Amino acid sequence: MTAAPAFARTVRHPGPPDPQRIVTLSGPAMHLDFTLEASMNLRDAISIPLARAGLDGGTVRFANLPVSPLHFLMPALAVDDQHAAFYSAPQAIEEGTVIEYACATVGRKDGEPFVHCHAIWRGRDGHRQGGHLMMEKTVVGASTLAQAWGLHDATMVTRYDPETNFTLFYPTRLSDQPLSASGKRLVLARIRPDQDLTIAVEQACAEHGMRNAIVRGSVGSIIGAEFEDGRVLEERATEILIRSGEVRDGVGRLNIGLINPQGQVCDGVLARGCNPVLICFELVLEEK
Repeated sequence: MTAAPAFARTVRHPGPPDPQRIVTLSGPAMHLDFTLEASMNLRDAISIPLARAGLDGGTVRFANLPVSPLHFLMPALAVDDQHAAFYSAPQAIEEGTVIEYACATVGRKDGEPFVHCHAIWRGRDGHRQGGHLMMEKTVVGASTLAQAWGLHDATMVTRYDPETNFTLFYPTRLSDQPLSASGKRLVLARIRPDQDLTIAVEQACAEHGMRNAIVRGSVGSIIGAEFEDGRVLEERATEILIRSGEVRDGVGRLNIGLINPQGQVCDGVLARGCNPVLICFELVLEEK
């Protein structure tokens, strides 16, 4: 067995580590351009168009989206030994907020559509902040274009994870029917704690024989951050999304947005080999 890497920043989880650290599945890539309709909550504005298109699970990206109101949580330190990190109390901004950019994982929870989204936004005063959106309470303020990538007949389904003591997404097939092997492939993946994020993205590609891919979906957390330019953030609890990312000739490069427990935002390219996943990371890769 390969020894786990020794990271400068690490946390202890309440349960035993699962031996399978990266869970993936792949199928023919689907892509959808659609509109987030004004006055709908964000969950329905995303899940209804995707269901109509037959896209069962994957990721959605959008930018420059007015929302009113915005409901959200921020990352927080755990208050007991039952979790390595947790969430803040719910917060809200009633009006004047524009989401600068966001990424959402689309799947199912208890058989119903479920959307997990991290975002960066600006308030009326121009202050930049970020966090985990409460999708059923956040309302689209103006119709805005969005893009989705995903699979038909496979999705992300929530299930209890003993290692972290959270209910988390897992890539899951929806039937036993074989998926077509034609065209571009798309990979749904879940990365477990203490895996360097950049290397894990490379490994998810390699598992499916991909040398080159674009990161489409990217919702999760890492333990602080170390960037290529030398900046180091020691915060333990974070939420992140990848602004842009790719694997080229087997080597990954990830430009992220990170939110700390105060809601402050930090952007930059991650240093390879230095950034372990905190709770989990939901990943969608499109072959190129």
